[in-house]
Amino acid sequence: MSDQLPSSHRKSGFATDLFIPVMLLATTMIVLLIWQIVITSNSKTQLENAITRQEPAVNQSNQVQAGVSKLLTDLLAAAQTDAGAQAIVTKYKIQQTGTASAPATP
Repeated sequence: MSDQLPSSHRKSGFATDLFIPVMLLATTMIVLLIWQIVITSNSKTQLENAITRQEPAVNQSNQVQAGVSKLLTDLLAAAQTDAGAQAIVTKYKIQQTGTASAPATP
């Protein structure tokens, strides 16, 4: 029976048989690409949100660090005239660093 079909029908059958797998492969690649773009976009958004949420904590940390630095600077100044402050400075080996704005090391 296949001998009765014209040769143009036999060729188009082969093209149709090849069309479906190629379309499935192309569709799969497009879906994977879209999925990867969505995941990347979500990751970027989550990272930006995390950075935004960390800014207040960083500011608070800087304020605490400045307060501790001021406290230790005042302690070093008091250690020059007060024996109790001098004992604390000696016990914890607190030293003034090169710059006045830098925190002293406990």
